[in-house]
Amino acid sequence: MARKEINVFSVSFLDLLSGALAAVIILYIIVPKMSQEQQEAVEQLEELQQQLQQMDSLMARLENTVPAELYEQIQARLNAMQNTIDQLTEEVQRLQQQLAESESENEDLRQQLEQVRRELEAAREEAQRNRNVSDGKIFGMDAELGIVCVWPENVDVDLYVEDLSTQNVCYYGNKVTLFGNLMEDITSRASAEDDRYELFYQKRVVPGQYRVYVNIYTKSHAPATVEGYVVLFPGRPSQQKIPYGPVYLNTVGQNAAIGVLNVTPTSISLSR
Repeated sequence: MARKEINVFSVSFLDLLSGALAAVIILYIIVPKMSQEQQEAVEQLEELQQQLQQMDSLMARLENTVPAELYEQIQARLNAMQNTIDQLTEEVQRLQQQLAESESENEDLRQQLEQVRRELEAAREEAQRNRNVSDGKIFGMDAELGIVCVWPENVDVDLYVEDLSTQNVCYYGNKVTLFGNLMEDITSRASAEDDRYELFYQKRVVPGQYRVYVNIYTKSHAPATVEGYVVLFPGRPSQQKIPYGPVYLNTVGQNAAIGVLNVTPTSISLSR
């Protein structure tokens, strides 16, 4: 009996094959963009695997009902598609591994960047603390409190600090006292750029009230413009600094008050 001719390429079979081919094309486009469309590529692979399984079932039914040559051609195309799927599956797995490694590297870089940011912030805070320290005026002096006095003119200006509780005065004629010391008596200045200064200091804080004033030595000449600052715990994070001046000295022997300095174990204030 003659074999009945069967139309293998029914609408449903063609739709199935077309869908599978379309899935392969989509995968070729999507897989290189793994970082953005990874999930879609994986779904396309799973769908394609299901379609091929359906084709295998259909081919098993058609094996004895279609010409052998046509059957072999279809089977060859299905085998080629299966090879393509296997290759794409390996590519997806490779890209997934690369993506995982990239995410790990990105996390490492993020942590390194955060560490650098913290170090820079700490350095910035340290620089900010150091910006307002003693301006290099107390060079290596072991002191917790200092009163700095500077002026640009070539004039003999003297700094006086009086302990109001005892009326004892620290000045060029009495440099060492129980409440502090005068570092140096500056009698002249070579130029306005001369960085010499007079400094009263306490090695350890001596709480109390002190009247601070300046004048021009009687054997010198006027005028002079005096400025400076009082600093507590110079160079430390707890530093406190109070600038004063300018104080104008217009005549020789004139006492010009800077103010009354109130000192506690942890703070200073200057009233004028």
